Amino acid sequence: MQRTRTALFLSIVCVFALCIGVASVAAQPSLPISIGQNAQGTLSQQQPTAEFVLTISTPQVITMQALSLTAGFAPAFSVLAPSGVVVATNANPDDANLIASTINLTETGAYSILIQRASAGFGQFVVTVEPGAPAAPPIPINLGQVVNDSVDGQTSLRNYGFAASPSEPIVLNVSAPPGSLSGPNVTLRDAASNETLAYGSARLLGISFRIPPGQDLYEVVISSSGAAGQEAFSLCVGTESGSAPCPATVTAFVAPIATALPSQPTPTNFVPVSIPANGPCQVASASGAVINVRAAPTTTSDVIGRLNPTATALVLGRLPDGTWYQVSLNGVTGWIATSVVVAGGTCGTLPVVAPTSPATPTTNLTTTATPTPTTNLTATATFTPTITLSPTYTYTPTPTLTPAAVATLNFSLPPNYGSTALTSGFVPDPYTIGITAGGPVNVSYLGGGCTGFATSAPDFSVNYTSGAFPTLRMYFIGSGDTTMVINAPNGSYYCVDDSFGTLNPTIDFNTPSSGRYDIWIGSYASGTFVSGTLYVTENTGNHP
Repeated sequence: MQRTRTALFLSIVCVFALCIGVASVAAQPSLPISIGQNAQGTLSQQQPTAEFVLTISTPQVITMQALSLTAGFAPAFSVLAPSGVVVATNANPDDANLIASTINLTETGAYSILIQRASAGFGQFVVTVEPGAPAAPPIPINLGQVVNDSVDGQTSLRNYGFAASPSEPIVLNVSAPPGSLSGPNVTLRDAASNETLAYGSARLLGISFRIPPGQDLYEVVISSSGAAGQEAFSLCVGTESGSAPCPATVTAFVAPIATALPSQPTPTNFVPVSIPANGPCQVASASGAVINVRAAPTTTSDVIGRLNPTATALVLGRLPDGTWYQVSLNGVTGWIATSVVVAGGTCGTLPVVAPTSPATPTTNLTTTATPTPTTNLTATATFTPTITLSPTYTYTPTPTLTPAAVATLNFSLPPNYGSTALTSGFVPDPYTIGITAGGPVNVSYLGGGCTGFATSAPDFSVNYTSGAFPTLRMYFIGSGDTTMVINAPNGSYYCVDDSFGTLNPTIDFNTPSSGRYDIWIGSYASGTFVSGTLYVTENTGNHP
């Protein structure tokens, strides 16, 4: 059912009768930082995140520190690789004044260092990047050769090199030993260009990549996930035909080369949220991944919420066998698997709860949202099935307003469903990723006609390299009414609700810029969660 809506003021850009709101949220410019250099910054209510850019020409290990200069302010940070992968996160759960992490930089290029706050207060800080040892040259491996090794906190990186077969596809297999609870991180890249082709997180016990025939050289980097103790692994490169096979013990699932970065990547050196021992029983993410809250205690039931790595959920009870917790998160009651969380507080007397039929989230679909404009608008919006975002739009910012203390979008958080790097002309087109929309953040605070409810962290990020194709389009097709917000490389937020006569959102970028596009998919109604698929395409014939 199509709703009639009146567009609000605050710089709404209406192009070809489809209104796409553009809200510019002031952000500090990215500041360059070099290895061995100190840099100072300030976080405030208006500027809650500071970004620094570290550029390296060779893979290496660094030690990064963040020091608070203001009483009551505790820093936190995350580091994103040039491909958009989150390679390190220090959430500072103890609100320490000084935090540090040793980080393996396996890619060359520009890394983003994002400084945030772990405490309630704001203040000044100093960030330092200390030099580390260059990464060791890759160890050559041959077809059919099995490598059994391990990584840990002291030897946190292994690098192997191999050549493609000139005549047939080959398969790279990496797996953790039977009985493991997690595996190391796996990065596949082109040895000549250092381009990251695929990534596998420590949440996967095994992964395989198919390599096309040719003359190219590849490197696979095995790095520690930050888990305690050694992380053993087996690695083998074999021919797909079986002429030089890998043993079955190291064969996992098969995924195509340049596969999408995995959903909910595990940050390196993650420390779970600290839970008071004498408080109520609560759970937090054990690995740094975003944890799904489900309607019933099965992995096939609907996702009705998500527990972010820096948050906790109140435990209401457990199944008789202890495999699932019943929790309350943001007013929603659901289930979380005990294997992916850590528990703290008074959990010894939890009641045993029998699962019930999942409740249907409350929506307000019987009420038509018709906002009253504060100015006299005479134009009538007419929706057409053509969506074009002109790069020549003008935007006059309104005077800065001090926002209320409400949940906001935070592009520096690890994306809920991962990220990918796409170059113009990418195949297959469209690129797709499954996403469940919805969350606690009311995005209307952005202004510009933005609407819907999303999570603080982006749902997905695309690191795009522009080329010959003139249009980059993102659209979502879901099982309900959804909205979309995109933070483009120019720092502006673009919002849209309905498109092409449907309840699905679409945003186009004409003459798109290279850089990172952070994407949030929101549910139109508060408290609802909508499953569906995000599409990224350069073909304007693709749309909802």
